Formats: sequence, structure tokens, C-alpha cells
Amino acid sequence: MSNCLPERRIRLEVAYRGTHYHGWQHHDGVPTIQGTLETALERIVGTYTPIVGSSRTDAGVHALAQTAAFTTTSVIPAASFVKALNAGLPHDIRVQTAVEVPLAFHPIDDCVRKKYRYLIDDRPVASPFLAEYVWSYRSGTLDVEKMHVATQFLVGEHDFASFQSQGAPRRSTVRTIFDVSVKRGVCGELPGIFPTSLIVFEITGSGFLYRMVRTIAGTLVQIGSGRRSVESMIETLAACARSKSGQTAPASGLFLTGISFCEE
Repeated sequence: MSNCLPERRIRLEVAYRGTHYHGWQHHDGVPTIQGTLETALERIVGTYTPIVGSSRTDAGVHALAQTAAFTTTSVIPAASFVKALNAGLPHDIRVQTAVEVPLAFHPIDDCVRKKYRYLIDDRPVASPFLAEYVWSYRSGTLDVEKMHVATQFLVGEHDFASFQSQGAPRRSTVRTIFDVSVKRGVCGELPGIFPTSLIVFEITGSGFLYRMVRTIAGTLVQIGSGRRSVESMIETLAACARSKSGQTAPASGLFLTGISFCEE
């Protein structure tokens, strides 16, 4: 009779403040979200266990709902990993849920939608509480209506090469955007800290290229400031050249807010 324990697949939902990390993915010599989680998990199960995340968020980017998974022979109940992992994690990374899933589950291959939120504060005086969570834009009030209209040209399947930064090339730059909007005042739950005047750019797609959301945000700010026309978004999209889009917006304003899977 074999003494080998069966493998189990554990799915995590993780929230983190990315300010002090060099992104999700491992980088030698610098702190990352993936590396910090794996260190905490090794202390629990006794052996190095790789953790795969659905989205490789960049340095400084935050997540409200990152999905990750690992395979283990540990007999620890799935739900108990929440308390056990959080006990060994720094305060800016929190495991929110842990559930057992089929061994075949893969956070990247099974992902069908990702949703991101980008926050912009265009008030004349910056808030001392928001520096790590917004783009503090101090060059005038942005026209949110023009920004929203411009985003509607992005809906559907397109080649988004114009919005991809160099550094992580993909086999295809074609992606599908399901929903996108720009609004003002939808983060007013904590007046004074998250004021109702914040601009919120939200986008849901099949996937995103390297720094694609931040480059779209930078382009939208140029439209909102009047430096580009609303219709220029059509030309930028068709050009398939990074030189035709706007600046890459700061990482501080970007949040991964949701991931959907094919079985859901």
C-alpha cells in the first residue's frame, strides 16, 4: 500500500497593496507578491510550492481580487489556509478565501475575463491620503464625458498593439473588450479620503497586454485635457504603433478588481 498522499488543488483569492512590491511575478533580489506568498506557504506545508496567479500585475499595481492556485499534498483543510497564510504575510497582502478545486483548474488558462479600475484625482490640491492609490493629475480639470465617449471605440475585438509597452511581447496583440466606462464620483464611500470627485476608469476584457490599461488611461487623460480629440482614439487603435498612443499612466492608480473563469 502506498503512503503517498493525493494531490489537491487550492484556489486563493488575494488582495494586496502593490506599492512596496515589484509586481506579482518573481524577480531576483526584490520583493514580489508571488514570492512573498510562496514563502508564507512554505512555512506551512514544509516544502517550496509554486503559486500561479491569474494576472501578473506590474510593480506598484494593487489588487482587490487576484486569483491564484497551488497544488499540495497537505491535509490542511482548504479554508484553514486563509488564517494560516495571513498569519505569516505582511499587512499589505491578505488572502481572502481558499477553496479546494479540481486538479485541472488553472488560473491563467481558465480565465475568460479580467476587470481593472483606474483612479484619477484631478483636483487642484492633492489629498495626502491618496498618493498611493490614484494618479494625482494637477494640470487642470479633465472632461470626463469626452473620455467616456472615446472609450466606446475600444469595445469589441481589436488589435491593441498601440497600447502595448515593450518588455513582454505576446504571440497575438488581439484582445476583446467587453465593457468600458469613465465616470466621476463612484468612489465616494469614504468622503474626505475617497472623494466623490475622483475619476474612475473601468475596463473588462478577455485579457490585457503589458501595461495596456495604463497606456489607455494615459491616452484618455490627453483626450480629457483637450490635447487629443475624441476621434483620435480610432486612429490610435488602427495605427498598431505604441508611438501613436499617450503616456503610460502611473502604476499607483491601477487596481485588479475581478477575474472570471470558464466554469463560473
